[in-house]
Amino acid sequence: MTEILSRIKDGILLKYLTDVLLVLVFISMSPLYAQTPQLQFSVTAVPAGNGPRSAILVDLDRDGNRDLAVANIRASTISLISGDGSGSFTLQDSIATIDKAPHAIASGDFNEDGLLDAITANRDSNTISVFLGDGAGSFIAPIFYETGRGPRWIAIADFNEDMHADLAVTNRDDDNVTVFLGNGNGTFVKVGDFFTGDGPVPIEAADFNGDGFIDLAVGNDLSDTLVILAGDGLGGFTYDSAIPVGLSPKNIAVGDLNQDGISDIAVACLLDGTVNVLFTDGQGGFTVASYSAGGGSFAVVIEDFDGDGKSDLAVADGVNDNISVLLSDGAGSFAEAQIFPVGLAPHAIVSGDFNGDGRPDLAVPNTGDNTVTILLNQTPAQESVHVISVIQQLYSNFFPDPSISPAGQPLRLLFTTNSREHVNRLRILPFINATDILRVGEIMTVEFTPQDFGTYQIQNLGHGFTGDIIIVEDSMSVDAKIIELGQQAVSLIHSNVQTQIFPPNIRVLKDIPLTIYNISLDDPHWVSIEPWVLAPSPFGQGNVRPREVTTFRFTPDKTGSFVIRHTVHGFRSTLIVEETIATGIAPPKAVPDQYSLSQNYPNPFNPQTTISYRLAQSGRVRIDVFNLIGERVATLDDGLQPAGEHTSVFDASQLTSGIYFYTLTAGDFSQTGKMVLLK
Repeated sequence: MTEILSRIKDGILLKYLTDVLLVLVFISMSPLYAQTPQLQFSVTAVPAGNGPRSAILVDLDRDGNRDLAVANIRASTISLISGDGSGSFTLQDSIATIDKAPHAIASGDFNEDGLLDAITANRDSNTISVFLGDGAGSFIAPIFYETGRGPRWIAIADFNEDMHADLAVTNRDDDNVTVFLGNGNGTFVKVGDFFTGDGPVPIEAADFNGDGFIDLAVGNDLSDTLVILAGDGLGGFTYDSAIPVGLSPKNIAVGDLNQDGISDIAVACLLDGTVNVLFTDGQGGFTVASYSAGGGSFAVVIEDFDGDGKSDLAVADGVNDNISVLLSDGAGSFAEAQIFPVGLAPHAIVSGDFNGDGRPDLAVPNTGDNTVTILLNQTPAQESVHVISVIQQLYSNFFPDPSISPAGQPLRLLFTTNSREHVNRLRILPFINATDILRVGEIMTVEFTPQDFGTYQIQNLGHGFTGDIIIVEDSMSVDAKIIELGQQAVSLIHSNVQTQIFPPNIRVLKDIPLTIYNISLDDPHWVSIEPWVLAPSPFGQGNVRPREVTTFRFTPDKTGSFVIRHTVHGFRSTLIVEETIATGIAPPKAVPDQYSLSQNYPNPFNPQTTISYRLAQSGRVRIDVFNLIGERVATLDDGLQPAGEHTSVFDASQLTSGIYFYTLTAGDFSQTGKMVLLK
């Protein structure tokens, strides 16, 4: 008997060791686990008021930089925190004229004057406060509206399709949502209250059932459910369905988490420390998955934190005083959370690019120590993501048409439309079967990685017209296709409210006719691209107007980086002009009439980048690379070069991340450029 038991134990032990080995082999072979990058953030703390509970990003002083407005629940104030555009923030002032205990703050242009306004849900006075921006760094005295008991959170969208921003407010103590319709002048009219279930707190607005009308997703804090209220397009809502989620849902974010073109829902649940992802089918159906995010999930945002073209999750853990970031595989699964300490009791989280480097950063209000933690993202991009903005014009066309992108590279398409009547889903077969509803004044993001070459259609499912997207072999083939067409086109989307131009960087070729299609999401823009486009006087009409597709046409005859600038508000993006010679099939070029050194591309880079320069005469040329303390770390070219256009590749594989300078010396000419290595 002893021998039999011994053999049974040995067998169990052997099976256990075999199972462990198989698990280890599976983990080592799984890309999600073996190749998960380590995120990098620099962390600073900024003072706020007493009990910061929620925050929004605004451009308070119209300098083109992102600022913060923070609602302080204990002090009943709004702290105004100014950003300098490089990632630093400074507490400037506080507004003490709001009602009791602001639980949430949200933003929108409620009076349609091009300035971002704010609204707070005031928990202890059963009101909301509407603050109109004054354009000078603050807000004018608020207008108050009564809600139900215990208002907690606010959703902003156009519920009745009149082109004005409307409001929906959750009332935790009345188990309902109060809806207000906007008049477009900063005032609102109450429509009514709509039942949600037990203890509604978080709320988000989107079209969840595919009927073209805005719906509401509401998290019920006391019944552990997510409720969908179906919109009727007139400002009314009907209780549609309730989906079980984790314990005590506190916050909701909406975004495409499995790259099927349709927005999903992420729900932060406090009492079980999870984030629940509801994958939507676009017709009202949901599949739920739950992921651990720490001890107490208070808030969640969706962003691409590692730059691989896939949307990730960041969760504020108010129990363990940290931020959990869960990286996505793009197919609906998430890696184990990476943890970053913040202040005491973080209750909210806001994402945005605070320093203009193209990576999403985080701002976290910490209710327990009266601070806001700023986390600047320093994670090197895992892949080169190709970003293309596409404008859909009323009943007629897509701009640009065609769009060109390389195979095997993550593609991010930013769609917008110029008319309310043009509310439609899109299809890009075989990559995307159907997208969310495309609405004027919004940007819809569609992400996928095309693998097959060929010409594919972007189809408007409502009106039947199409545009083309051409997938070619690689980036050099993109340039070759542009040269073959003899023309190039890009689209830019402008927004005063978001103080941004989308995409932030566009690359074009020198000496090829260029058309830039422009549209504004909200207000007129005064745009310059010197030396080719000059902005009109700020006192006249802007050259990019709301809901109109305007064009800039010119042939870029210089290489380098050129600023696309809003001359009134100051925000900007970059036009990068490169030599067509990089393709190897460029037409003959005349000898340059002057020396010049172009901005390296790409920049930031890892580990290689290309430096282009032009020589007016043949002669001895030298390119040196220096670090921040002036030490020469590389010499790229050192010898005789003919007159003309040249490129040199810098390989920084053996160097550490940081800022470097490169200097071109040719005869009496010398010029220096700056580049950033991010590993």
